[in-house]
Amino acid sequence: MEISLYLLSLIGSGAGFMTQMLVSGYWATAFSNDIFYYSINLAFYLLALGVGSLLSNRFKTPTFNHLGHLIIGLLAVTGFSIPFLKWGIGHFGNTVLFPIGVVTLAGVLNGLIVPLTLRIGVKYPRMSLGTLFFIDYSAATLFAFLFTFVFLIPLGYSKTALLISISSTLIVTSLFIFQGKKITLTTMSLIVATLVLPTSFYFGSGGHVAPRMDRSGVAKILHNEQSHYQKIVLTEETSEENRFESKLKHVLFLDGFVQFSTLDEKTYHFCLVDVPLMAGWYQKQPIKKVLILGGGDGLAARNLLNHSEVEGITLVELDPSMIKLATENAIVRDYNKDSLKNSKVEVIIDDAFRWVQENQVSLKGQFDLILIDFPAPKNLTLARLFAAEFYRSAFTLLKPNGLVSIQAGPSYSFEDPTRKTISEVTASILKTIESIDYHAFPYVTPQDSEAFVFATKDRTFDMETFSKSIGINTGGWLGVLCRYDKGWKIPNVEKNTLNTLRLSQYMLSWFRKAGDIFFYYRGNHLVLLPD
Repeated sequence: MEISLYLLSLIGSGAGFMTQMLVSGYWATAFSNDIFYYSINLAFYLLALGVGSLLSNRFKTPTFNHLGHLIIGLLAVTGFSIPFLKWGIGHFGNTVLFPIGVVTLAGVLNGLIVPLTLRIGVKYPRMSLGTLFFIDYSAATLFAFLFTFVFLIPLGYSKTALLISISSTLIVTSLFIFQGKKITLTTMSLIVATLVLPTSFYFGSGGHVAPRMDRSGVAKILHNEQSHYQKIVLTEETSEENRFESKLKHVLFLDGFVQFSTLDEKTYHFCLVDVPLMAGWYQKQPIKKVLILGGGDGLAARNLLNHSEVEGITLVELDPSMIKLATENAIVRDYNKDSLKNSKVEVIIDDAFRWVQENQVSLKGQFDLILIDFPAPKNLTLARLFAAEFYRSAFTLLKPNGLVSIQAGPSYSFEDPTRKTISEVTASILKTIESIDYHAFPYVTPQDSEAFVFATKDRTFDMETFSKSIGINTGGWLGVLCRYDKGWKIPNVEKNTLNTLRLSQYMLSWFRKAGDIFFYYRGNHLVLLPD
């Protein structure tokens, strides 16, 4: 009996802690405020453990059946947790009461386990308080490792929750049988409900499908992977747009945000890549060696390889799964033209922040152009890649008067409906670069409202004259693809440093103001992406 009680405690404590990790991780990923949500959820979970301990006093004569029922109930919460959050986000958006409610319920149920186990174990001389607490704490460590290194990558959040819920319920059922306990109607009802209902809710919450970008139905899933760094989903849908010959549109989502849509990516990469290349020609300093930070989809490298003067490209990408997708998936390879397999391209799998720090001396002054193609700075981890300290280190790799092109977030401010004011996100990146004594200019792609910042040490560079010479000025012949306007207003913002990381706050503020214009399902695309 002692072993069965210890096993029940292990399962219950582990499942409770697993639920807290699942909920915190999913909600933080969905809304990009990682430290806030992890801190708040953990605080409420720990408080709920104490509440559960107090409530245990209400059980005067607890039994093995009581403990088993309690743990099965906790496992039901685990199984329901992520589908419930998806439903909540889909109907109510970023309402923090949903994750807090789930972790609080899990914490209360988990807080009951140790006191009740001790009270039941009084009859058994081999039951030890120290051993029980050791098992309780060890359960948290064991399930944390299982979540991080075993389940999350192949399964994602919802499937991990279901697997833990179903497998642990079967183990608890086996313990009932092993101890010769009668499976009452109540017990059987709890077991069946925990095995069946979370699975039904999972499919009902849309956890197995991906949306079309126009919200008119379901897209075909071509690739679905949870890497160590992000959720990667590639979808295919038909398109009625006539800008390109193909009627198929492919969309790559990273953590629920659109990384590229094949109807828009050409204008995006024209702005990011071809405009600074033309600036090199304009300044009579042809671009020969290029560093790409990010850009694991290979699309920026594709555009560079269209220019014969480019002799070498170094690409630093954090996620090996992105490189694998770009080099092995037939659809993505068709778009990037196998750029990452080209002999001119050297691919380095590393954290760009660390790689720059480690190579700023050995590669000082090596590159004519740096392309910075990171995801939007929607959390603190990403915001550090837009910090003044990072730019200062990265730009040491440039040759004298070398050029920089940076993906700089959403283009326009929502406070100005005339679209004459640059967003706070772009303005902060602009001010950050100017703070390290670089000449910087914002420009945008009107088609999908992405902004870019062009930078150089060369104080003789005249962006207005250059933009007119290649037709990307307002009213210019290429203005529909890429646009610069000297008359844009720049809001008063702070620069982004490692001490402040203000950029993530500007980005999250922009998301909130964008609302349904940007987020399709009141939260973001992640809500209805497949697991």
